[in-house]
Parts: sequence; structure tokens; C-alpha cells
Amino acid sequence: MRPIRMNSKPWCFLHLKALLGKQNPLTAPLIRARLRAMGLINFTQEMWQLVINGQAKGVFFCFALYIFIACFYSLIFQIRMRCWPFVYGELLEVEVDKFGASISTSDQDFVARALYRYKVSGVNYDGTRVSPWLMLVSYNLRFLLEKQMSYIQRSSDGKVKVFYNPNKPQKSFLIIAGKVGIVITLLICVLPLILFYFKYHG
Repeated sequence: MRPIRMNSKPWCFLHLKALLGKQNPLTAPLIRARLRAMGLINFTQEMWQLVINGQAKGVFFCFALYIFIACFYSLIFQIRMRCWPFVYGELLEVEVDKFGASISTSDQDFVARALYRYKVSGVNYDGTRVSPWLMLVSYNLRFLLEKQMSYIQRSSDGKVKVFYNPNKPQKSFLIIAGKVGIVITLLICVLPLILFYFKYHG
């Protein structure tokens, strides 16, 4: 006597698939959408179970998903920032400064700091943000901060471009995302998921 083989898919999943096989032109798109949603839920539950069991596949997927969400949010912010208006302001201070305390110079971190003043709709604001990305570098990599500050745009009379949020003028930056930065963020966003697909499903 042959053993009975249990199907791991839920009954409602099989029922929807059977209905789809009838090719009802009115209900087929809705059934397909439900099948995709249920498949995604099942996949997510499977990955979460793998994470609980400490399996590499589940951990890799969660890492890739986290990178995707974080970078996607950053990507949207960068694109929106490129639409921000700007005014010319007065640069009061800009330097590469120490970040935190350290016993030795080789262990010391450095960061770019700035102070600038600008006016929006007759209101004066003081800004300190150089870039939306906070770069912390070691003593030997301080030249990266100097390179970053070289992207600050200056006018012929010595003033600097200040990009500000039109809804919150007190929020501003001296440097906004360029096209290359957006492309790099996009690649970082999707690359872990692509690697996951080819490693486990390719």
C-alpha cells in the first residue's frame, strides 16, 4: 500500500490555483494577485523560520532585505533633495575636526564641520550640515573629507550655495547627492538581493 503524500501548500492556495485553471476572464487577475500575495507570505514565513534556526539562507535574506529598505529610503531622499531650492549664504567656518576622544592619533576619527548663515523669505538661519552623509575617517584618510568639502559650490563673491528643505527651511546642506551617488546607492540597494537570488535560486 502506497503511503499518502501530504501537500505542504494550504488548501485555499490549491483552491485558488484550481479556479485559475478554469481561465475565468473576470476573476483570473484577482486570483493571480492573491496567489502572488500568498506566495510572498509563505516565502517570508519560510525565511523567518530559517533565521530562527540559524540557517545561512535566512540570515542572508534578512541582511539583503535590510540593505534594500535602508538604501531605498536613502535613494528616495537623495532624489527629493535634488529638487530642493537653494540660496547663497555666508560660509563662516569649515574644517576637518576631531570626532570623539582617542588616546593616540592613529586611532582618532575625523569629521567635516561647517558653520554657515543663509536667509530664506527674510528669515536668517544658521546651518551646520555639510552633507547628508556623515563621513568618519581615520587620521590617514582625512584627505577624503577635504575632497568632500571641495564639492561645496562657491560664487564669484565668495558665498556658498545652501540647499534647503522648502517645508523646513532650517534644514539645509552644502552638498547634495549627485547622479553618480544616486547610481551607487541604487546598486548597493539591489545587489544583495541579486546575489541572494543567484546563490539560492539561480
